[in-house]
Amino acid sequence: MEHKNNSLVYGAVAKWFHWLTAVLILITYCAIYYREWLADSDFENWLSIQLHLSIGLTLAVIIVLRLVWRLMHPVPVSKTGSHWQQLASRVVHIALYLLLIIMPLSGYLSIADYLSRRGEIDYFFFYDMTWFRGIEVESLFGLSLEQLEKPAAVIHGIVGEWIMLAVIVCHVLAALYHQFIIKDGTLSKMTFFKTRNTQRKRS
Repeated sequence: MEHKNNSLVYGAVAKWFHWLTAVLILITYCAIYYREWLADSDFENWLSIQLHLSIGLTLAVIIVLRLVWRLMHPVPVSKTGSHWQQLASRVVHIALYLLLIIMPLSGYLSIADYLSRRGEIDYFFFYDMTWFRGIEVESLFGLSLEQLEKPAAVIHGIVGEWIMLAVIVCHVLAALYHQFIIKDGTLSKMTFFKTRNTQRKRS
């Protein structure tokens, strides 16, 4: 399997970025909803929030690497569907990338003042991250870190609970529509199994 994209399918690196991002996003939602709906002790609450924060930090790094890789390696061009369908696909992809940037950033800013004063993140419960402690920003967008916490938390909540989920649902439904209704192999471009089959046929 080629690690770079080609005109037909995504390469192995892009596929790993895609599916790793998807799995981590799913776990972050599971962690935060478990905390809100099921956690009935301080320990469970701590576990849920630390898992959410740990994955959020990991996602921030992955998203940066994924963006760099995408800019360096053009993606396969879809020639199926009408003009408006191709336009909608581009809009959804751009929206996903923007949201993947907004979510970790707003999440950090929503607790930045706390982390700078006395907080720490138990990264996947094994490593105490105190990197953010002592960070002082007198003004960001004309606001202090303390003043930014509330609006950042509102943005993080609205984007996470509504906008992000809506865009993800659109993305998944569109992929399934192309794969099983139009049958243009769109989903196959991003899966490992189909790519292996394609490679066997070519050989």
